[in-house]
Formats: sequence, C-alpha cells, structure tokens
Amino acid sequence: MSGYLCHIPCGESVPFNNPHAVSVSLPTLEDVIGYEEGDVSVVGKMKSGYPRFFRNKWVQLLVDYVTKRFEITQDVVLFPITSLKAYEVLTHLIHDQLDYVELNGNIFVLLHQNDSRIPPIKDYIRNAGLIVSSRQAESTLLKFGILEELYEEERIGRSNGKKAIVSVLSDAYNAKPENVILTNSGANAFFAVCEALVVVEKLKEKSTVVQLGWLYLDTMEVIQKRSGQTHLQLNVHDLQQLENWLKDHHSKVSVVITEVVSNPKIQCVDIVGLYAICQKYQIKLVLDATLITPFNASVLKYCDVAVESLSKFACGKGDVLMGAIVVSESSGISPKLFDDFVVSPYEGDANRLGFEIAEYEKRVLKSSENTKQLIELLSQKKGIKKVWSVLENTSVENYKKLNKSGVIPGLLTIELESDIAPYYNSLKVAKGPSLGTEFTLVMPYVYLAHYDLTKTEEGVKMLHEKGMNPNILRVSVGTENIEDIVRVFEAVFED
Repeated sequence: MSGYLCHIPCGESVPFNNPHAVSVSLPTLEDVIGYEEGDVSVVGKMKSGYPRFFRNKWVQLLVDYVTKRFEITQDVVLFPITSLKAYEVLTHLIHDQLDYVELNGNIFVLLHQNDSRIPPIKDYIRNAGLIVSSRQAESTLLKFGILEELYEEERIGRSNGKKAIVSVLSDAYNAKPENVILTNSGANAFFAVCEALVVVEKLKEKSTVVQLGWLYLDTMEVIQKRSGQTHLQLNVHDLQQLENWLKDHHSKVSVVITEVVSNPKIQCVDIVGLYAICQKYQIKLVLDATLITPFNASVLKYCDVAVESLSKFACGKGDVLMGAIVVSESSGISPKLFDDFVVSPYEGDANRLGFEIAEYEKRVLKSSENTKQLIELLSQKKGIKKVWSVLENTSVENYKKLNKSGVIPGLLTIELESDIAPYYNSLKVAKGPSLGTEFTLVMPYVYLAHYDLTKTEEGVKMLHEKGMNPNILRVSVGTENIEDIVRVFEAVFED
C-alpha cells in the first residue's frame, strides 16, 4: 500500500520530508479551521503549506538572514519576491515605487509595519505569482553558508529543464515551441495573460471580462481587480444564455475566461461551441487547462490561449511551483505580448520539473483508470448525495466532443448529504491543499478556498446560491493500486 494511504499527522509536509513540498497534512476539519483561523496549535506544527498562503521554511530562513545582514529594524516588514522583474510587475500594479534590498537576485520589499499598502501588496504578490521559489531561497542559503548542502532530489542535468518542459508541452498541446511560455507559477501564467489582454483590448474600448463558471479563488480575484468590468455567468452549460448576453454587449468584451474542467465541480464546458461563439463576436477565449490536461483533450484547437499550472498533474510529486502559457497559432497573438508580465521560473525548479514531466502522460492515464473505478464505487455509497465528475449529465456529452477514448481527468468531487467532518476526519489518506499528485489527495474545498463564507449564515447562503455546497470533498485520485484506494474509501462510506 502507498505510504500516503494512511493517517498523516497534522503539519507533516506532503510529500514527506521534502523542504519543497507544496501541500501539508490537515487530517481533521478542526485542523483545517485552525489553519484558516491562524491557530498556533495548528500553524505551529506545519512543516510546509501551499506557498502562496504559507511561507516556505527556506524562504523564511532567508528572510531572517537578510534582516540580520542588512540590519533591518523590527518595525519594517520584508516581502520576498523572486526577481527585479517581479518588482517591476509589483510596482506596475500599485503605481508606486517601493524600497527594497537585493541579495543574489532575490528582492526583499521593505515596508513600515504601519504602511497602509501592506494588505494590497500581499494580495498582489499572491495573485500575480511573484513569490520566491523555495529552491531559489535554498540556493542562496547555500551560497552564504547558511545551509551546507542542497536537498537531494532527481533533476534533469546541464540546465536543460526548460527545454525538456517546453518539448513535452509543445508536443502535448500541438503547439510550436516558441508559443510555449514558462512562468514562475500557475498564478503568474494566468495573471500575465489576463493583464496583457485586458491592457490591449482597453485600447479598443473593450474593458469587460466575461467569467464563465465559479473559478478558482485567485483567478476570480485577478479578473475582478484587473478588468474594468466583469460579467459572471455561473451556468457553464448554458451557452445560449451567454450568446444572448453577448448579442447586446460583445462590443465592450475583451476576453472570455473559463476553466476546462471546472474546479471543484469537475464540469466540462462545451469549448467547441464556446469557441465558435467567441470567434463569431471576435472575442479572445482563454482556457485554464490545468484540470483537463493536454493529454485528455486538444484544447488549443478551441481557444486563443491556454494556461496551465504545472505544479499539478505535470509535476505529479507536489514539490514544484511553475506555470505555462500556450498560445494558439490561429489566435493572431504574439507570445511577446505577455513579456511585460511574465516572471520566468527559477532554473532549479525547471530542472526538477524537467525530470518529473517525462512521466506526465503516464500519470494521467493511470489516474484516469483509477478515477473511473472510484466514481463507480462511490456512486453507490450511502451518505453521498452526488459524485461530480466529467461523466455526469451535460458534461459527459461535452467531454466526448474532446475525447472519445474513455480517458478522463483524475478528479472527482463528493457532495455529502450531511456534515463533512466525520467523513473527512475518518479517511486515511493524504488530506490538504493542491491536486494532481501521484498519491491520492483529498481537500475540503470550500473550507480551504472560501473559508470566510462558511463562518456566517449569509456566507453559507451565498455559497449555496452559487451552487457550492460546503459539504464537498474534492478527491485528486493518485496512481496507487486501485484496490488500496478502494479499501480506504470503503472503510468510511457504507454500501
């Protein structure tokens, strides 16, 4: 049985004993709430966390070293970002210059602890994916003698990581290599595309961004903050509703943005029909293809730009932050359009992902087989109201337009009839943020992505109005033996 199909203590890094882990074990709902509330009894145990929300231990050690080296006083707050390019992006966003110090290419923005700009700057660093990589911090600590050696891991040699990644992605997306742009994170990939397209289209007096579906938290925040106006349509399947709206408003629309498939409801948009509508009204279509992956569907045929968080299925190990922008040849968009906003990945991360991405397609196929069997099992269990996947209702017809082979994305979401706590707490499996790992990983999605809304009656009402039941568990299905995965879920859910 996999080493992750078991109870994992709160705060343990996921993957285990890895300083670059991007997830963390939160084995009970009480732990999840404690993390969200900043409870020291939970946060104090955490050896890792999702990097945009939790500072990696090597990054924190580097911040401590810089504070001492530059004799920075206690009333000054440091915000580590990855490069001078990231600094340029940040100053573009806040329309102001900032004090900083530099060490080995790392930039540390300096703000007085009472500076009113701190909250928006923190959000912009997160939204735009400007954070320092744990491997970049580790390399700097080694250079200055704070660490004695680098963490031992398999990487591609001779700094060929970026070349290897682009090779796999260009083949998978059927794109020219020069149309594949690697970024510091999935967040930076999406931000760069949204920002560049919105800026260009504003010159044509097109300032409205259409958001189709309830998208990932940071994605929605970028859309809301960086576009002049937004139009939200929650129902991803009703393209007639969208077209009716576009008939009257298309002249002001700069871009349509959606996920394929959606997170966490795993719904598949009819991107063939959606792309036809966008072409009809001469509107750019951006697809987040992270969850469907290019090995499940040839999405680039049906959009102008695809973005992907390579930290998920492309990595598979849960230990790299990186993203990609893939531009369709037929879009008429030059990849250089995004240059001002793209923050390039650190070479050490590219070399690690260059090794991991070689198994990308193999992981997708194995996870798909496991997912189909788990869907069949869970659909018959008591206490489960619904199992969301691409195999249900309208989604399956839309998905078949993209893939008739039977291979499906390695994700499902369980909607429970009652409180998720006893089910979540009892599952003996890795539990925490992120997805796409080769080990099965369960996440109480709403509690980690929209926790504030779960705290009030008004918030819960809003979630239900948006079709987002708090009692859902998203399951990223790993590549373990299916018998072992089934055993874990059968121990919790009755026939």
